This record gives sequence, structure tokens and C-alpha cells, in this order.
Amino acid sequence: MDDATPKRGVRVKRTAERDLRSNVFLPSEDRRRTVVVYVHGGVWNRGDRSFFDDRCRALAERGFPALTVDYRLSGEATYPAALKDVESAVRWVRSAEPFGVTPERIVLCGHSAGAHLAALTATTATSGPTPDDEYGDTSTVVDGLVCFDGPYDLLGAEEDGETADCIGGSPTEIPERYREASPREQVTPAHPPTLLYQADDDEWLTRRETRAYRDVLNIAGVDVELRTPPGDHFFFTEEPWFERTLDHAVDFIERIRS
Repeated sequence: MDDATPKRGVRVKRTAERDLRSNVFLPSEDRRRTVVVYVHGGVWNRGDRSFFDDRCRALAERGFPALTVDYRLSGEATYPAALKDVESAVRWVRSAEPFGVTPERIVLCGHSAGAHLAALTATTATSGPTPDDEYGDTSTVVDGLVCFDGPYDLLGAEEDGETADCIGGSPTEIPERYREASPREQVTPAHPPTLLYQADDDEWLTRRETRAYRDVLNIAGVDVELRTPPGDHFFFTEEPWFERTLDHAVDFIERIRS
């Protein structure tokens, strides 16, 4: 395995609220040109990029450049701010070349609220310009998506709570914004290959919602796999699933490269 060399706090984007940064983990030898980008969870209102440091380090040790990124939380700015931030991170990887090499592929990964943002970024990706982004001429298209226990249909959310704080109002008040912010509602055949996880004892999110997302992807002809391991919402942070999910990710990346 390669040693992983971290670069912490690398600035990705400047917003009115704060600078958004990344922790970047590089293999000692840049053997792979697939870059893995992680988006943390926290019901859109908490959490930080360091949550995925261990996974990024482990992937870098396996030869894959990997990074974990900030986005604006719901207490700072409402939808679509966080989505735009993840899109900017994808553009930054492509245009700023933080790894010293242009990536051949980008795989986007997320957990919980981060899975929602990763899936929505992958689903609504565009290669067209975005004038309000400093990397606005660069594509947000990704080549693969890996999601852990995410919400993919926001239309059934409670009238108040964390989802309403993120979207900027209740589903009754702004149903079209909820539809726009729901990855399941935005799927097209252009959606990238996808690996989904849904823990069987998740206390917050149900397998039915993840299966419904998988089914919509299947109907659209997308290469999708759903795994339902035992455990709770954070099953992949402990063994044996920390290593197993890394092995799955590497197998998934190798498959989409072929």
C-alpha cells in the first residue's frame, strides 16, 4: 500500500459566509487517475469535512487520490447553496487540479445529508457554464456515485424540522422546490453508475426509500447496486464494514473504469 500524504484546509471556494475547504489525501505514488470526493452528513445543519478523513486516507493508501469537502450548512444558507458548493468542489477537482494531474474520472460519495447532496449533484450534473461559480466553465459530471443511507425523496418530509430548514420552507409552502431538491425526481438515463448502501437497522432512514431510488435508476437504465448490511446509520465507520465498504468501493471504481 502507498503512504497517504494529507493536505488539510485547502481552500476550494470563497462564499459570503466563509471559505469552504478540503482535506486532500494523496498517494505517495499517483498510480490512479480516479479521484474520490466525499461529502459529510449531519442533517444539513452540522458536521464537517473531517468525518471522512479516515476513509480518504485509506483510499489514498490503496492508490486513489481522495478528498473530503465543506459545504454551507442550513444555518448559514438555504437550498440550493449546499448543492452549489458540492458542484463547485467537483469543478475545482477538474479545473484546479489539486492532485497535480487531471483526473480521468471522479467518483462522488456521501453519507446521510451528504448522500442526498452527492446524489443530487450527480443527477443534475451539467457540462455547461455557470456564471456565478469561479470554476463556471467546468463540468460537474461525475463518473460514479456511492451513497450511504441517504434521503432521496424529500417530498414526504415533515412540515418543520431539519429538511424545512435546509430547503427554506415546508413542503406545503414550496412543493416545487422540494421536487427539484429530490434526487429521485430528477433521474435521467445520464445518471452515473451507482452503489447504494442502506443499513437494515437505520433508525432515521428506511430501506423502502432507498429501494425506490434504486428502482427509478433501474427503470432509467442506470447501472445500480443496492447493498443492505446489518447495522445502524453509521455502520460503515466500524469493522468489519469499514474495510468491506472500501473493498466494495475499489471494486466499483475498477468496474466503471473498464
